[in-house]
Amino acid sequence: MISGKSFVSKLMMVTVLGVGHNALAAERFSVNDWGTSLEKSLSEKSGKTTLNLLNFKNLESKTLISSADEKNKAKIKQARELFAKGQYSQAMNLYNQIPRGSDYWFQVVEEKGWAYFRMNDSEKALAQSKTLISPQFGEVVNAEAYFLQSLANLKICDYKSVFKTTQAFKEKQRDRVASVQDLSKNGFNDSFLNVLKKVDKFPLQANEVGESLLKLPVLYYKDMELQKQMLRFKVSQKGMEVLAKNNTQRTLQTELDQVNKEAFAKMKVRLQQLAADETAENRRIIGKLNLVEVEAIQRVHTDQQMAESMFTENEFKKTNADLLVFKDDGRPWIDELDKYDVVTKSCAQNVRRKM
Repeated sequence: MISGKSFVSKLMMVTVLGVGHNALAAERFSVNDWGTSLEKSLSEKSGKTTLNLLNFKNLESKTLISSADEKNKAKIKQARELFAKGQYSQAMNLYNQIPRGSDYWFQVVEEKGWAYFRMNDSEKALAQSKTLISPQFGEVVNAEAYFLQSLANLKICDYKSVFKTTQAFKEKQRDRVASVQDLSKNGFNDSFLNVLKKVDKFPLQANEVGESLLKLPVLYYKDMELQKQMLRFKVSQKGMEVLAKNNTQRTLQTELDQVNKEAFAKMKVRLQQLAADETAENRRIIGKLNLVEVEAIQRVHTDQQMAESMFTENEFKKTNADLLVFKDDGRPWIDELDKYDVVTKSCAQNVRRKM
C-alpha cells in the first residue's frame, strides 16, 4: 500500500505530465485573500461590505464553475451518449480529448476501457484497467476498474489473472471501501475534517486534497453541492473572524454564524449521500467480481472434466479394437511418439508497457 504522501506526489506528477488545464486556468478564489479584502473594506468603511459578503449565490457562480471543467464534462456527456448508441469509435475520439491533467482523467480511462471491451478488444481494455489499478492509483479509483480488468481477463481465458485481480481489489480497496461505508453512517471522518480545515482555494483540486482520497468517495471534491457548502462554511467562518477582530457589525456576525451552521449541517448530509451512493455501487461491483471469480472456477473445473471425459467420449479420434487412447502424462513410451492428437485453445496472456 502506498502512503498518502506518495500518492499525492504521483497525482501531482500526472497533472504535470498532462496538458495541465489547471495550470492554465484563471486564478482561483482564495478565502484568505477574501478576508484580507474584507478587512480593507471595513477600514475604509465601505457601504458595500454587507451586500458583497452575503451574496453567496453570486460568489458561488463566479468561484465554483471552471470553464475547463465545463468543457471536459460536456465532452464526457457527449461521449457517453455515443457509447449508449453503440458508437464506440466516435465516443473514443471524444474521450481522447480529455487531458491527462483533468480531474476526470481516471473516469475517462475507465470508460475508454469499457468502450474497448464492447468493441471486443480485450487487450486494449486491459491496457486501460492496468493503468487504473497500478500501484500509483489502485487505492483511489472506482471499484469498477477492477471489475473491468477481471471481466476482460475472463474473456481471454486468463483465469489466474481473474483471481489475482480479485485479490488486488481486496488488498488495495479494503480500507477505503470500509471508510466510505462508515462515512455513509456518520457523515464526517477525520480525512474530510482535515481537508475542510486546510482548504483555502476554490474550486477544489485533486493535488490539494490528495491524502483524503484514500478515505473518501471518488471525486467527492468535484461535487458541486458539497463544494458550495464548503465555500459557504469557509467564507462565513472567515467573515466572523474578521468582524470579531474589528469588533463591528454584530448583526452581520449573527447572520454569518447561522450560515456557517447551516453549511456545516448540509455538508454532512451531502457527504453522507455521496458515501451511501458509492457504498451501494461498491456492493454491486463486489457481487460482480464474485460472479466472475465463480465463473472462472467453473471454467477451470469444466476444462479439467472435459480433459478427462474426452478419453471416454472419443472426441479426439475414433478408436477400434486395435487402437488404444491414453491421456498424456508427459512420459510417452517409445512407440507412442509421433502419435499425438491435441485439442487446444489459445488465450492472450502477455502484458507490455509502453512509454
